[in-house]
Amino acid sequence: MDGSSAALAGPPGRTGIGLLLTMALLGASCTGGSSSSAPSTQSSATEAPLRASEDTGELDGCMPACKDGNMIEPGDLPEGEYQTEWFFDGHMTLTFDGAGWTSKEDSTGEFQTSPPSAPDNDILFWEDVYPVEPPGGSDVWHSFNEVRRIEGVPVTAVGLLDWLRSSSQLEVSAPTPGTIGDLAATVVDVRVADDAVDDDPENCPVRACVNFLGFPQWTGVWGIAAPARFYLSDVTYGERVHLFVVAIYPADPTDTETLGSAERLISTVRVAADPA
Repeated sequence: MDGSSAALAGPPGRTGIGLLLTMALLGASCTGGSSSSAPSTQSSATEAPLRASEDTGELDGCMPACKDGNMIEPGDLPEGEYQTEWFFDGHMTLTFDGAGWTSKEDSTGEFQTSPPSAPDNDILFWEDVYPVEPPGGSDVWHSFNEVRRIEGVPVTAVGLLDWLRSSSQLEVSAPTPGTIGDLAATVVDVRVADDAVDDDPENCPVRACVNFLGFPQWTGVWGIAAPARFYLSDVTYGERVHLFVVAIYPADPTDTETLGSAERLISTVRVAADPA
């Protein structure tokens, strides 16, 4: 999420909320930010992917926040296994069960991919994201630079879930058990509350859009105009606990093909981390 597509933010280099909000009608997600590195079109497919719990000692516990904001734009992805170039410090693999998958970002802050059945939808992989708010308690986000971290929220699955459920801007489903690969996860669906205050009334293409997640390497914030499905998992490496998150956006319950493709992909994920 150093810069993938979004409803309230977008691909690398985009900084205008108005332009990015219009993407919500196309089914894009709500992310923002970009790294300083020049994007590349190279793929990171490998013949020897890492497996869960393999070589966890190679990852420094300060990752990913202490890593420079590097990224590539992989573009079209080959069928089969893909090993990330930058996300999870290059220690994540996942398996695509057919051709047509694409990726706009593989960075230190995010891995993004879209299924062939819904190329405008996002499956987003993050670490250690946290809730954010506009400065001064304002209801309107005037700029992606106007953002501050909400203090006191633990960077854990329970911490983020408790905050999501406490927000008057969001409606959160009852949690259900799930997995990211073979890591236990908590799964919830999150949507804009019926009485939510619109974070960008001049540009939001629906009744209300809500910004609520940030990360130090992002140049923007992430939010939703449509429902999103979150997988939240506590993992450990380098003797530190980290929050591993996967988001499906938008998560239209009637789009069973996209949800099925996303769930199958998430089940193949392997990272160099252990359950916390």
